Amino acid sequence: MKLENKKTQRLGYITGIGSGMTWGLDTVLIGTAMACSPFVNDPVLLLAGAFVCSMLHDFFAALWMLLFMGFKGELKNLIPAFKIKDAWFCILGAVFGGPLAMSFYMMAIGEGGPALTATVTAIYPLLGSAMAVFILKERIQMQGWIGLLICIFGIILVGYLPNDNSQINISNGIMLSLIAAIGWATEAVVCGYGMKNDKISPQMALLIRELTSALAYIVLIVPIMSGAFQAGFQGVSAVISDNTAILLIVAAAFVGVSSFLMWYTSINSIGAAKALCFNVTYSFWAVVFTFIFLQSELTLNIVIGSILIISGVTVATLVKRKAE
Repeated sequence: MKLENKKTQRLGYITGIGSGMTWGLDTVLIGTAMACSPFVNDPVLLLAGAFVCSMLHDFFAALWMLLFMGFKGELKNLIPAFKIKDAWFCILGAVFGGPLAMSFYMMAIGEGGPALTATVTAIYPLLGSAMAVFILKERIQMQGWIGLLICIFGIILVGYLPNDNSQINISNGIMLSLIAAIGWATEAVVCGYGMKNDKISPQMALLIRELTSALAYIVLIVPIMSGAFQAGFQGVSAVISDNTAILLIVAAAFVGVSSFLMWYTSINSIGAAKALCFNVTYSFWAVVFTFIFLQSELTLNIVIGSILIISGVTVATLVKRKAE
């Protein structure tokens, strides 16, 4: 039994690291896609490009998961899964983490700028860990909280832009960013609760998550943010007609769904609190992949912040959870 627990913990650590690494790559791919012609020239995409991009990302992620589950022969379990109460927690988590959190995140960038938004939303692992303690009854030693705080300081340093003099609305930016952070934290905990009884596998939970998120974007978010269904369709058509943009989004969806699959597996193996510690390393990996593929400049705050993120994860995850 002890050996089995060690194997489960090891699986949680490996998939947790993988989730952060692949989400960092996903971030770089999406950023590159949004620099393509449609997103900078089409009038609809100038207004709602981020939401159209998120919709296409989750739509193709859902297709990748359908193919994956079909290949495994588990697609037949999708409809019966909705008869299980735990599946509805996964749906609820998807709504919080997908369209709700991402929509407020995009609005926060518009109001408060990317630097402020990245800094405030960096607290989502702390919120998620606090929720995991109260809702999932996970117990974390003091060193675990210290490690998480070190991670958050590192993320704040990575996202800090000292020369950003753009006109921003600080109060609105902070408020919208906090809602986004709460949404992401809630997704981790609610989905963790849905998988707690092992009636819903991490793979099935992710399939439900991506289908729910894509549907919400198609039916609600994109039409509202673009002004109408017709305008939203025009924006989607503009992206699909650009080979480079759509290929980057399809690739990002594959990388992103791989990240979520590993993250959900990590949550199921070592709990939401520790899985969140690994997941937030995406900001470090995004810096690494941006430097490798886009030859971006490595500033002092990025280097120090990245070191803090790695140090924080090391401190947090070397501490075992107390037995209940």
